[in-house]
Amino acid sequence: MRRESARLKGLRLLLDGRLTVRHVQGEIVRAECKGDSGVLYSLGHFPSRGWECTCPARTTCSHLRALMSVVTVNGK
Repeated sequence: MRRESARLKGLRLLLDGRLTVRHVQGEIVRAECKGDSGVLYSLGHFPSRGWECTCPARTTCSHLRALMSVVTVNGK
C-alpha cells in the first residue's frame, strides 16, 4: 500500500472538515487541525517565523498543506 502524500492528506483533512481557522489579522493566521489520531494541532503563519505546526513532522505537514490551500499570505 502506498503512503498518502502530505498534499493529498491535507486536502482530505480539509474535505473532512478537520481544519478550523481561528484568527486572521494581516499576515498572522492561527488555526487548529484534528489529525487522524484525533490529536488537535495548533498551526498558522507568523511573519517573523513563517508557517508552523505543533505536530512532530519535520517538513511541511498535511495540516499546514490543508491551511495553505485556503489561506494566501503575501499573494503566495
